[in-house]
Amino acid sequence: CYLGLVTNRIINYINLYSPKGILVKQSDLSDDSFVYSKCPVHTHKEDRVFVGLSPIDYSLRVNRTSGRNHIICDDPGLLTFDDEHTSSPQPVVQLKVPRFFFWTNDDDIWIEMNDHPMTSYSNNFITVGGWFNLSNWSRVTSFGITIVDEMRPVIIKKGDPLFRISFYSNNLNDTFTLKEESDDQKIVEIQNTYN
Repeated sequence: CYLGLVTNRIINYINLYSPKGILVKQSDLSDDSFVYSKCPVHTHKEDRVFVGLSPIDYSLRVNRTSGRNHIICDDPGLLTFDDEHTSSPQPVVQLKVPRFFFWTNDDDIWIEMNDHPMTSYSNNFITVGGWFNLSNWSRVTSFGITIVDEMRPVIIKKGDPLFRISFYSNNLNDTFTLKEESDDQKIVEIQNTYN
């Protein structure tokens, strides 16, 4: 089996909304006292996954019982939705926080967004997953959620894990480092180019 040379891939990003969202390596959030923390199969994957943590407290509730879809929430400006989404078998909305713009200079790098296993249990939603070739299509991440039990509210506390992001190259042994752009002028240039 040929694995090739291991390369550390740089993934650049900017955070598009304040307060700042947090991206943390999943391995930094793990408790090393679990027996599986010694398993190379587990740690190989965990070292290459990043978790998006909520930068704010937020709650929302969808009411579909009155013939019209109503959303009651802390700040309607942080939500995107329409009747087609809220009329799905389970209501679906998009949150604008946190939101990131990723790009890379490497070829054939894919980005994948997945749910975090604790959100359905703790927060009453499942993140809508997806993936795309980041090398060919730099874009803003969308944070869509499907509400699990519409009779209960979605309650998010600051620091709660919301989703997981993974990056893939042709060599699954490659590592990935996130590099946040902090130069305000460069951020404006990137946003203008993207828009």
